[in-house]
Amino acid sequence: MTEKAHTGSSAPRAPRTVPLDPADQPKPASFAELMQLSGGSDAVDAIRIGFPAGMIKDAGIYFDVPAQRIRSIARLPETTAHTLVKRGALMDAAASERMWRLADLMSLAQEVFDDEEAAKAWLRTPNLTFHDTAPMDYLDTEPGAIAVRQVLNAIATGGAL
Repeated sequence: MTEKAHTGSSAPRAPRTVPLDPADQPKPASFAELMQLSGGSDAVDAIRIGFPAGMIKDAGIYFDVPAQRIRSIARLPETTAHTLVKRGALMDAAASERMWRLADLMSLAQEVFDDEEAAKAWLRTPNLTFHDTAPMDYLDTEPGAIAVRQVLNAIATGGAL
C-alpha cells in the first residue's frame, strides 16, 4: 500500500488575487501632491506603480531650476523623459523613488526651516558640508539622502555635524 505525500494543510487554498490595474491606483499627479504622500505602504505602492513623467517638469518649476537638474536627480535620460511624457507614461520605480525622495526631503526641510521658500533655497544652494554641491544634487542616491537628512536633523536640533 502506498501513501500519498502530505503537502501541508488540507484547507482549500485562497484564490489567487489579480493585481489591481495600475491605472486604477491613486497616484500623485504633481510634485506638490507627491509632497503630501506620507511614507509607508501608500508611498511604496505609488512608487512601484510609477509617477507621471511630467512630474519632472513640475518639480523643476516648483524648485525654480531647469528640468535637466531634476532629470539628473531622477537619473532619467532626457530622451527617455521626453518619450514618457509624449506617451503619457509613468516613470519606472527607480526614478519614481528618487522623485519621492526629493519630495520627502523637501517636506523635512520645510519643517526644519518653517518656511517653504527657505527650504527650497537651502536644497538648491551649494553648501560646504556637501563639498560645495547643493543638497538636492545629493538625492540621486540613498547615501546622499541620508547625509542630507543628517544635516537637516542637526540644524533642527542645534547639533553639530
